[in-house]
Amino acid sequence: MFEKIKTKKVYMVIVEQIQSLLKEGKLKPGDKLPSEQALTEKFGTSRASVREALSALEILGVTKSRAGKGNFIRDDLNSPSSCKEKFKELEEEESPFEILEARKAVETGIARLAANKATGEDITGIEKSLKNMQKVINNIPEVMKFNREFHINIAKAAHNNLLFSMMIYLADGLKEELWINLKEKSWALPGRPQKYIREHTEILKAIKNKDSESTYKKMYEHLLGVEKDLLGE
Repeated sequence: MFEKIKTKKVYMVIVEQIQSLLKEGKLKPGDKLPSEQALTEKFGTSRASVREALSALEILGVTKSRAGKGNFIRDDLNSPSSCKEKFKELEEEESPFEILEARKAVETGIARLAANKATGEDITGIEKSLKNMQKVINNIPEVMKFNREFHINIAKAAHNNLLFSMMIYLADGLKEELWINLKEKSWALPGRPQKYIREHTEILKAIKNKDSESTYKKMYEHLLGVEKDLLGE
């Protein structure tokens, strides 16, 4: 009889508005969308929400990003029925911005605990994930897999079951399409993989030194940098 009330994600509301403009003929195949900054002002929202919406539109097959030129409505738009199903799937995904907010709140504390409690075996596991990342640095899907493993291994080293469960939940969000779409673009930029490898190396070094405050700081700086890289905040 009653249905659960769901709060619509801001970026999916933007997606709906773009789709409505297409139906009304105010946007047509081949049209270029305004810049991210212009869309942020037009929708009165954050740049993060706009970037999430553009990622969702790309996954839906509505838009195509052209490096250095912007975002365009595709000439070969997907059928409304396939869009509808994919839209429902994206609605169920976590917001990449909220994932990063949660990670900054949770993972920094996990990292601090790991610096205090990590065993030799724990450090070996974290080290192995980092080495694997370095080996596959030019294979984006593989490097993203070992990146998740690196962060999960730090959570193991904190030796707190509740925090580990929270990290597993957050890491599952890193397998979702919206996150992957944004992250793959970020990893593909020149120098970006090397930057992340350096940051991970610094986090591991702080854990090895049992420097909990430095580990906390390095993890926070890393996640803040990821947020800026992905969402332009």
